[in-house]
Amino acid sequence: HQGDAGSDGESDGGDDSDDDSDDDLDDYYAEWSLRKCSAASLDVMSTAFGDQILDFVLPVLREELASDDWRVKEAGVLALGAIADGCMSGMGPHMPSLLPYLVQWFKHEKALVRSIACWSASRYGKWAIYGAEPNTVKVYFEPLLAGLLEAMMDTSKRVQEAACSAFATIEEDAGPYMAPYIQPVLETLARAFGLYQRKNLIILYDAVGTLAEAVGPELNQPQYVQLLMPTILERWENLQTYDQHMFPLFECLSAIALALGSGFKPYAQPIYERSVQIVGETLQMCQQASQDPSIDAPNKDLVIVALDLISSIVQALGEESQGLIAQHNCVALQLVGMCMVDAETDVRQSAFALLGDLAMHCFALIQPQLGEIMQQLVPQIDYNYQHLNVCNNAAWSAGELALKGGDEVIKPYVTPLLERLVPLLNNENTPLTLAENAAITIGRLGLVSPSVVAPNLEAFAQRWCVVLSSVKDNDEKSSAFQGMMTMISANPHGISKAFLLFCQAAVNWQTPDARLMEMFVQTFAGLKQMAGDEWEASIGMLDPQSRQLVKERFNA
Repeated sequence: HQGDAGSDGESDGGDDSDDDSDDDLDDYYAEWSLRKCSAASLDVMSTAFGDQILDFVLPVLREELASDDWRVKEAGVLALGAIADGCMSGMGPHMPSLLPYLVQWFKHEKALVRSIACWSASRYGKWAIYGAEPNTVKVYFEPLLAGLLEAMMDTSKRVQEAACSAFATIEEDAGPYMAPYIQPVLETLARAFGLYQRKNLIILYDAVGTLAEAVGPELNQPQYVQLLMPTILERWENLQTYDQHMFPLFECLSAIALALGSGFKPYAQPIYERSVQIVGETLQMCQQASQDPSIDAPNKDLVIVALDLISSIVQALGEESQGLIAQHNCVALQLVGMCMVDAETDVRQSAFALLGDLAMHCFALIQPQLGEIMQQLVPQIDYNYQHLNVCNNAAWSAGELALKGGDEVIKPYVTPLLERLVPLLNNENTPLTLAENAAITIGRLGLVSPSVVAPNLEAFAQRWCVVLSSVKDNDEKSSAFQGMMTMISANPHGISKAFLLFCQAAVNWQTPDARLMEMFVQTFAGLKQMAGDEWEASIGMLDPQSRQLVKERFNA
């Protein structure tokens, strides 16, 4: 908590007057103190011991919260927030009375009490949304939200900061439950942009982005867009490129683009063009700095957030983004190519994420450069996954390129990809997310180029089935399984050693689409025919429930 009271024995000036002169206290309250250490320790203890500590904490809390001394009361509110994560279940019965008190303290005469009350209340936001009390959202969440929105317009910068941060926490916890409140929230955010000074504007960008992530497509309503976009665009147009506020603004716009989808199209071109320009200029300045020590190299984080924003625009507009990408002789693709071999791993990570999105929605523009792209991509799929996130995104983007390119286009690159993906998959020490991406991409390669991949089926089938067996159903997993069954059809003996694992992975599907279900039925029919009289003995090795599911779902 950044707004801590001076209850560790040091003077706060000796005056009980309201502490709204934030600048005078900023340095002091930013320092680590015995008080802050105590709160942090209480947080850790509550996480370690859970509700067991309440027998000791609650009597002290009741005494402090009832105190007439605002310093004591504020310390109690801090302690109440500190135990929230570890003692949520035990505090549940007390929250119907405590949470309304916390909301009342948003209007306390002391700014420090107001700020700590906002923080503490936000720690119990999940209870206000998902608690067991009847009509929880109406009775507890709505007053909490209204109180925080009002506190965000407080005259104290410290309270603004605490309330805005608390609001961001609440909306993240609430997710789609925020949808009915978009209008008043946006009205408050718009007013806050006119009130907040530089430091608090950073938190405000985060609050806007978190709202977009929480409500998603619900934000794409004309009245909401008209409230939101003029303010954001004004900031975008007036900020200098290397202003520190560009970073949170980029991230905010990325979230807005994904939420608005096609509704972002009227705003996409100038934002896209400036993002591309920033990437190009920054890379050029970095190159100049590498050749001339007298030149300071710019911060490449700006390249990362710009690439991420371009990714969001491509995802938002889908195939309609091709018109943007095609501008100026596809300069964006040239810049992505440079970023894929950049010295900084975070730049490469974002570049490969963008490459995958471009493969999905703009493959026709990528195809002429595919040979050069694959030369840069394949080496980044590193056996030792030294740069995990780069390796992950490179493996994923290779699968997207395969799906869009098809057999004829992707076949020259399948073998070098397999030479890197299969060892990654078979290494049990490979982090799970990377193993999952490797398995999905192998499956996709098998879908489009079974003549190349299927002969190698036995080399990876067992680990493939284990890794993807527990992955949640989604389109990526579906395409990978379609690839696996295409390979089984071409090389049925390749699945022999992994047969039981494949059966288990198949029955773990909860909602296979019609095409996938049809392939499952055909695949099991083919395996059953090949096994002949040995079929019953083969599936008899499954546990009874799985055996029954194979028979019922797949007619086998």
